[in-house]
Amino acid sequence: MSEYGVKIRNYQAGSIFEYNNGVREAYDFKDAMLTNSLFSYFLRDHGMYVSSGGSTRDIVGINFDYGGQSYENQVKRMKKLIKETEESEKLSDERKTYLIEKYNEILETVHKNKDKYVKRNAQRIREDFYENGVDIYYNSYHEGEAPERIHYKMLYRTPGKGKKGSCMFIREELYDIAREYLYMGIKLPEENAPIVEIGAYSSLVTSTIVGTVEIDPRRILVLKDVDSFFKTNVVSVEVDENKQCVAKHIDNYTLKNTLFDGQALIDLSIFPEWGNGYILLRQHFTKCAAFATDIQLFFRDYFGDKYETAELTDMWGNKILAKDVLLITTDNAIKWNKFDVSFDYWCEWVNKGHNLFGIVKTAHPSKLGDVQRMSYQMVNALNIDTMNEVMDKSFEYVNELNYDMDAYLDYLERNANFANDYEVIVAIVKHNPDFVNSDWFLRRKSKIINQYVKKLRAGKLIQNADNCTVVLSPIAMLYHAVGDDVEKDDVFESKPNCIQCYSARFDDGRLLGVFRSPFNSERNLCCLENHYDDRMTKYFRLGKYCIAINGLHTDIQDRNNG
Repeated sequence: MSEYGVKIRNYQAGSIFEYNNGVREAYDFKDAMLTNSLFSYFLRDHGMYVSSGGSTRDIVGINFDYGGQSYENQVKRMKKLIKETEESEKLSDERKTYLIEKYNEILETVHKNKDKYVKRNAQRIREDFYENGVDIYYNSYHEGEAPERIHYKMLYRTPGKGKKGSCMFIREELYDIAREYLYMGIKLPEENAPIVEIGAYSSLVTSTIVGTVEIDPRRILVLKDVDSFFKTNVVSVEVDENKQCVAKHIDNYTLKNTLFDGQALIDLSIFPEWGNGYILLRQHFTKCAAFATDIQLFFRDYFGDKYETAELTDMWGNKILAKDVLLITTDNAIKWNKFDVSFDYWCEWVNKGHNLFGIVKTAHPSKLGDVQRMSYQMVNALNIDTMNEVMDKSFEYVNELNYDMDAYLDYLERNANFANDYEVIVAIVKHNPDFVNSDWFLRRKSKIINQYVKKLRAGKLIQNADNCTVVLSPIAMLYHAVGDDVEKDDVFESKPNCIQCYSARFDDGRLLGVFRSPFNSERNLCCLENHYDDRMTKYFRLGKYCIAINGLHTDIQDRNNG
């Protein structure tokens, strides 16, 4: 077992169908990985066999990119290959002879198996595999033994692959316990079952994780989220009586935004330092972005002498001592309440998993250091009059690459990969510094810099910028936790032409241009004013890669598509 997970196979369904029908000699598969996740940890503890080489046959991936061919199509295909080989001018006579003999042997086998061919498209194979499962045969580890047959049943669709229908299938003997875990024991009704919803939410525990954090679920405060309203002029795209899209200009329109949608505050006592201010968490039917917060310090300051006995109330009316709270989130982070499941029921399932929450990702520095690349969409959203200023940093950097050898070698080290020779060049220079004066080095340097300039011309301009994770009005969220009015949050001031924020990455008072990622439209561009406040450093450890933005009575969410 590697640090990345367990090695598995990813099969093509059409090849399984044809092999099992006796018209194909081998399966079409690629090596893949069952990555580390809460689900893979569960399987290892509940019967999944992992070989000494770190692989398993108990779970496989299956793609449905093609179906089973008919006898006629296969004959046509082989004859076409034979003809193309005969007419090829690139192949030697010896190679032609070998390939033609090989293809004729295959064609002869196709004729012998004429009655075994069944034409079936990928959709029908998928339906059959979903409903009835599928057999896959493996050569025995011991010589002379018959192949091992494993019957697999469809377990879940891999996250992000729903449209392609890529699925994970598991050995039949492990199916019930695995499904019970993924579904958290939830039983679906016979009619109108929310299959799509539970499929999406149950797979949250299969997300690849980089670590875990232990959180007693009964020390989590779950609150109802808060809506904030903002009046502004908008362009509303609507459908008229002729079913045509029209743009309507509406003045003084009221926008509604959900303040803390999908975010959480996590106490410093359990926050991993390597998280750099934020960790993206997964558990059963639960997902949230948790930001490093000194929750207990805020409670001590807020309750004063009453801190030891102060009680908070969650969204169901349950009481919890303020001093026991380790994480604060809202109902938008939990999905199990959509299935008539209680908080206590969810807690029991988290307890079964040793109270571990999976950390999917964290904030981290870019490989480019203190700069970031723009996209051409971002450049196109800016006024042409600003281009000289927008390009200044890129021009400066190109000059550095040309005239500063340390900067050039640093560029090579940052951008070295298996497809280029940058690492080799750096190694030679370290071994023999005079190599930088050679004709070959200078020619190669010129070519590499020219390639970089081409990237700049494609809109990949660099800026003094960073990719930051957003937390909305975190002080307001702390007030909400103690049952107070979120309007008491006065860290940020409402301004007419910009929205205030806090980022340790930039200077106090600095105006910042903010581009949503991915950047879809110039309407996703807005202006922020960086504002320092002692409370932001007192109660939060957001680091350089997170940014707190005022969500109270602003249009920040609408400008950035949520």
